[in-house]
Amino acid sequence: MQFIINLHGVGEAPRSLEVGENRYWIGADYLEGILDLVKRHPRRECIRLTVDDGNLSDHTITAPALQRHGLHAAFFVLAGRLDCAGYLSRRQVRELLDQGFEIGSHGMDHIDWTRASDKALAREINDSRSILEDITGRAVQSAAIPFGLYDRRVLGALDRCGYRQIFSSDGGLRLSAARPIPRYSVQKGIGLPTLSDRIGSSFGFMRRALTEVRMRIKSSSQRDTISGLSGKAYVRENK
Repeated sequence: MQFIINLHGVGEAPRSLEVGENRYWIGADYLEGILDLVKRHPRRECIRLTVDDGNLSDHTITAPALQRHGLHAAFFVLAGRLDCAGYLSRRQVRELLDQGFEIGSHGMDHIDWTRASDKALAREINDSRSILEDITGRAVQSAAIPFGLYDRRVLGALDRCGYRQIFSSDGGLRLSAARPIPRYSVQKGIGLPTLSDRIGSSFGFMRRALTEVRMRIKSSSQRDTISGLSGKAYVRENK
């Protein structure tokens, strides 16, 4: 059982941010505080770190900070934005892998998978994986769902693609080992004492039960798909 802290961009944003993305973009000093908290936390062995979106700061700020603190993380990359301004290059993805970090898929274009057509969903799930495997020369076995938005159809598509680990952004821990695996996405303005308390309280039975119920409802639902690629703006996570 692991509490997963999910990070996004760090430092000065080198590109225009999507609507709502700003609240997930944190300062370098705050990142250092989070990593120090993780390293010293009494439940250190039960805490895991992930990083979404494949921002350039993954390579220039986050990875070096993780190495200084002796910590590991999985980086979930947007394959459709590789080599774009403000995002990781293919070379930098390989360097992260060489440094011992895990590389996973976050899709292609950061869209709402529950509203994607079958063709678009296949591109997000299958093509992103193929691109990352070509770059790394290794099997990509993990996927992180954009915005934490999923339903029965999305989870079924991920299962058929053969991903061994599927991550969402549903907050703390759940009771069962069912997929997806929830994560807690850090937002600016959340104090380190609050984050520490959240980690500790997430192991309680009632909080885990509430998360379990909410996630099972989402997992069994089925949204109507639309032909366009909507959902490009950030939405609230960790409800």
